[in-house]
Amino acid sequence: MSQNQDNFKRGTAELLVLYLLSKEDLYGYQITQALEEKSDGVYTMLEGSLYPVLYRLSDAGYISEYTKLVGKRRTRKYYHLEEAGKEYYVRILSEYLEIIESIDKILDRNEGGSNE
Repeated sequence: MSQNQDNFKRGTAELLVLYLLSKEDLYGYQITQALEEKSDGVYTMLEGSLYPVLYRLSDAGYISEYTKLVGKRRTRKYYHLEEAGKEYYVRILSEYLEIIESIDKILDRNEGGSNE
């Protein structure tokens, strides 16, 4: 992955995690797998990169976590989107869409400009 792709990925990680959690509660590995599957393998995030994002979102009160028993002895930590997280998601999604629209304007992509 190029440095540019890596920087872009870091900037969108919270947005994408919040989106996935808006659909259902998930545990860490599920989040990494969903990101990879939904992007056809283009957007990958190692669990070691995911957890700092989850901790930041949790510390800010946007998500919460709970433990669920899986099988007889194993537990999994699931992440849940809180109301404040839903509001934050809407805000950063709006900002993201505004930036994308501005970039498209600069690149003349909405007016049939070339992609050079």
